[in-house]
Amino acid sequence: MGKSFYTFIVVRNASSRLHKLKLPVRMLHILAAIGILSFFVAVGMGFSYTRMAFKAADYDKLQAENTDLKVQKKNLEVATLKLGQKLTHMENLAEKIQTLIETDTQTKRGALNGPGVGGSLVDYPTAELLGAANLKSGIELLKDRTAVIEGQFSMLEQVAQQTVKKRRTTPDIWPVKGQVTSHYGNRSDPFNGGGEAELHLGLDISALFGTQVHAPADGNVIYAQRHAAYGNLIVIDHGNGLTTRHGHLSKFNVTVGQKIRKGEVIGYVGTSGRSTAPHLHYEVRLNDRPVNPQKYLPRG
Repeated sequence: MGKSFYTFIVVRNASSRLHKLKLPVRMLHILAAIGILSFFVAVGMGFSYTRMAFKAADYDKLQAENTDLKVQKKNLEVATLKLGQKLTHMENLAEKIQTLIETDTQTKRGALNGPGVGGSLVDYPTAELLGAANLKSGIELLKDRTAVIEGQFSMLEQVAQQTVKKRRTTPDIWPVKGQVTSHYGNRSDPFNGGGEAELHLGLDISALFGTQVHAPADGNVIYAQRHAAYGNLIVIDHGNGLTTRHGHLSKFNVTVGQKIRKGEVIGYVGTSGRSTAPHLHYEVRLNDRPVNPQKYLPRG
């Protein structure tokens, strides 16, 4: 049986000359198979190229993200270092404040907070105390230190407020400037020329008639009127059982119930009551028992 052929007639332009191309059927089948195979290969290569293009884009994106993460990590390390330095400074400052409070003479005179208690609020692992290098654990440690310092400063703020309040309500300034003509304690009776001794419950401070008398501490005026030997008398309640008395005044500058601040003018020096000359009789009482005012006053 003879081979089958396909004959293709090709006419070039408008020429009358014909060209015949004769191809076997087998060859056409081979060419068709090659064409189909080439089509699938081209499609496959297209998909592969597209996939590679997407992978390349993802890779570039990951590279950019990785670079950004490195920058963020570096910035975080720098910020962590600065925060650590700042916390160290705050810890040193807290220690200085604590030392100032502990060495303060006013604080030593009486307990501000009752029994001494304390301790860390955080359970620090030994690795953290030795300085762990891990950034995450370092940040957690900084957070813990921050919480502790915040608590410490809160406590110091309360102590400082109590210290300021104690200072404001402690009669530690002279109510009037002048010579002390009679001290606290036993003395000779100044009215009978040295007869029987008597107990003097305060200080007599000599000053000119009309000299301003200042409140020795913050408090409330609970008495302001004339009373026998005291003459014109002002009594101030400073809290915590402390009261002061200011006698022999010429006149008052306050009224009962008035709140006054340390250093405020409350009256004027006089010679009212049992007095030989213008001066201020000044008493300090603790729980209504007289104590030596010079225990609270600065020297000089």
